[in-house]
Amino acid sequence: MRTQFTRKFGGAIIALLVTSLIAIVSIGDYTPIKEIKASNSHVIVCSGHDPVFNGEYMTYGKQSPTWEDGLKIYEGRSCQLLALELTEKLIDAQIDVTYLNPYSHKLSLLERVTEVNKIFKIDKRVLLISLHHNAQQTKTAPYIDKYGQKGYLSTADGGATGIESYTSVGYTESDNLNNNFIIPELQKEFPDIKFRTGHKTLGKEANFYVLTQTNCTAVLIEWMFMTTYTDCLIISNSDYRNRYTDAICRALVSYDKSRAIRSGKSITKPLDIVA
Repeated sequence: MRTQFTRKFGGAIIALLVTSLIAIVSIGDYTPIKEIKASNSHVIVCSGHDPVFNGEYMTYGKQSPTWEDGLKIYEGRSCQLLALELTEKLIDAQIDVTYLNPYSHKLSLLERVTEVNKIFKIDKRVLLISLHHNAQQTKTAPYIDKYGQKGYLSTADGGATGIESYTSVGYTESDNLNNNFIIPELQKEFPDIKFRTGHKTLGKEANFYVLTQTNCTAVLIEWMFMTTYTDCLIISNSDYRNRYTDAICRALVSYDKSRAIRSGKSITKPLDIVA
């Protein structure tokens, strides 16, 4: 029987928090600071929505049906785990990083945006990566769980699938990061997964609050659909999850290097770059 996602990863949050703290202490494998290259970016990682705490899901909705094998995805919990993985990988890659919302309580969109802008005000290297899972309207979905939640078993019965990556409307530095770094890495890593592109560009544009109200470069990624069972199998698969955060990390490392090249400065020297 398939282990439920919520049970399988329930204790992993604490473990990942601990390992992240260890990684911070042991940055660069104990390499002297003067020998560690400076980061040209300060990545703020934000997990979409709020987690499960004390047996209660902190975000209304934003979850999959309970599938016949017991699998269930809570977006807030899943994205929290992905954010922790990505944060740890960026630390290992010597990219300055802040995990924005490692809290047990709810953090509103306004609070998230305010905190990002506060950090950006004092550090112009800041860029935001917001991690989410997708969903579609399920009024006509054929599958109904015992709680009345609807969904699709696969694309064969109408389920949506794939990856979307968003920036705010209009061309900004966010589009450079998204179209030239994040999307190509995701497409290279997952050639078997549909990438849902915009009408004219690889990335899509939307007036999402975290994209329009933050002052820094910002990208929001929707990875697979919680309303489609076959997508939920990918979301809950540890190998796919590891490959997903690896691809984003590689994209951010490449982007970090590109910032130095564009500035004409060595990537081993601290920079003060406004994206």
